[in-house]
Amino acid sequence: MLLMLWVRFVFVLGVLMYASVCDVWRRQVSNWVWIFCYPIGCVMTLLALSVNLLSVSVVLFSLGCSVGLGLVLFCLGFYGGADVKALIFVGLTTPALPFVFNPAPGVLELPLVLVVFCNATLLTMIWPLSIFILNLKDGLKKRSMFEGIALSLPEKVWLLFTARRVKLAEIEGLRYFPIERVVLQEGQPTRTLVHFVKAEADLSKYRDNLEENKALYKRGVLASPTIPSICFFTLALATAPLGNLFFWAITLLGAI
Repeated sequence: MLLMLWVRFVFVLGVLMYASVCDVWRRQVSNWVWIFCYPIGCVMTLLALSVNLLSVSVVLFSLGCSVGLGLVLFCLGFYGGADVKALIFVGLTTPALPFVFNPAPGVLELPLVLVVFCNATLLTMIWPLSIFILNLKDGLKKRSMFEGIALSLPEKVWLLFTARRVKLAEIEGLRYFPIERVVLQEGQPTRTLVHFVKAEADLSKYRDNLEENKALYKRGVLASPTIPSICFFTLALATAPLGNLFFWAITLLGAI
């Protein structure tokens, strides 16, 4: 019984790791990954239901949470299609952790997909801090980040945590997404900030706009370093047992 639970957990973790590698290197995850893995996940969940390792209500609640979160965040532009498929895959295949890692009695037990989502969201907050440290390092070297574009103070503070000044050629490598473009103001091409870019946005359209006005970007373009959300899902899933072990430790200390 325990082996069946662990097989599901390791299978989902392996799929997410593979999808993360694909998303980092090619910025897309083939639909064949999900076509192959979803049926296997369904079979694993049905087997767990048949031997009473899971209840129907737990599976439906987990699947509902994953579908709801995924679709809402996709419509808002925060997630791409692969992110949604990965989240639903977690909710379908691993509604709960292997029971040895379940929270102690009296501790609220959330569906694993919610734990993964919450932990992944927290992990993404570390990324802006690393960007800020790199920008601070550039500032000490007297590299002007905001030269050539008119920005308000709040915008400058926001950019310090979300963007880097990079060479225009680096946009081609998909490691950065440009967050500015050129528009005509009083007949003159002017650099302006793009405050929000959807996850499924067409990068080529932004890149073409910059290439047409490359004379304005001799000293670089403001762009956000990109890490796919699936990478954070994978790390959150891998560390989820540690969080539940923490709850166990707190409960045991309270009992003592």
